[in-house]
Amino acid sequence: MTDLDRQIEQALDEEDRALFEKFGEQGLFSQLFGVYDGKMRFFAVFATILTFVLFLGAAYCGWKFYIAGAAIEAARWGAGAVMLMVMVGFLKIWFWMRMETNRMLREIKRVELQLARLQSK
Repeated sequence: MTDLDRQIEQALDEEDRALFEKFGEQGLFSQLFGVYDGKMRFFAVFATILTFVLFLGAAYCGWKFYIAGAAIEAARWGAGAVMLMVMVGFLKIWFWMRMETNRMLREIKRVELQLARLQSK
């Protein structure tokens, strides 16, 4: 907690402090499962399933790479494994970006709530 956070917390009255606690910063698992809520739920579920399928494909390609007899065959299976793992990485990056987007939207809504409460006073 920074000095600015402490100053903001001291400036809040009891009701605002209770709202701040209720809508405060989420932990990692809350953010993780928060991706599956809202309008983008379908895409998050689809991306999760696709990630698992691609990972299984990469594991299969890696296994075939390991047991390949010829060098060219091993190179092909290895390239497939690398490409599939890159795709898994891209989907993980998308997932973390969704988590960050949800976190930013939550913060913006908290500011909107505080401004609305300030106007009503």
